[in-house]
Amino acid sequence: MATAMTKKRGRNSIVLLLSLVYLLWLPHVTSLSFDYNFSNPTTPDAINYTGDATAAGDRIDLTRDANWSTGWVSNRQPVRLWDDSTGMVASFTSNFTFAIKANSSSQADGMAFFVRPYNWSLPQDSRGGYLGLVNNPNNSANTYFPPAVGVEFDTNRNVWDPTNTINHVGVDVNNITSAAYTALPDGCFNGTMSAWVRYEASSKNLSVTLGFNDLPQLSLYNVSATVDFKDSGLPQDVAVGFSGATGDLTELHQILTWSFESSFTTGGK
Repeated sequence: MATAMTKKRGRNSIVLLLSLVYLLWLPHVTSLSFDYNFSNPTTPDAINYTGDATAAGDRIDLTRDANWSTGWVSNRQPVRLWDDSTGMVASFTSNFTFAIKANSSSQADGMAFFVRPYNWSLPQDSRGGYLGLVNNPNNSANTYFPPAVGVEFDTNRNVWDPTNTINHVGVDVNNITSAAYTALPDGCFNGTMSAWVRYEASSKNLSVTLGFNDLPQLSLYNVSATVDFKDSGLPQDVAVGFSGATGDLTELHQILTWSFESSFTTGGK
């Protein structure tokens, strides 16, 4: 009897120990959280810069105030969207404050928050209306490459954009034509703004809320779309960040603050 009880307690202790090890290990390999204030001198070391993007004291300048400028920044640590070995899928939130500064009443082209494959470089020929997010499909076998999901803040209307508005916020899935968008007042993209991006893995819902800090008379604007990151061709590990571009017309694109947090739940695709 004593021997049986001892063996049972031993097995229970092993199970408990393994469970504790698993719980301690899981958050470190699945979730990611950061909160950047770019006035902190150590923050630039956590960011990858590509193209014309530069650290500029208390902000990041995505583009130069020049024609046909493109820039791209991403967090150096990858984000895991799902884990095939555990069946877990990630939800995430990302909040950021940014500024778009126009030099005149005519401006272009905009910027985007993106989720794309980790360790991919800036897409070739992604200037102008392609926002640094995707390449010009006319120069790449008529396809957008590589896969990317973006939240675009578009300041100029191109032939693929909605015809009822110049400015809009949209969700892009492997395409510069938004899968969903919300029209915005003309001229609103000139000042400081705040955006809240949420992704719920269980419903595959990507939602965006946009507020205009310098235009308090404007209400909050919302847009959402159903997005399956896995079906979109994205791998388990991705980069999150921002891109921006100018074309024949110019404007400044600046990131002022940025936070991100992912968390995992069991199940899903």
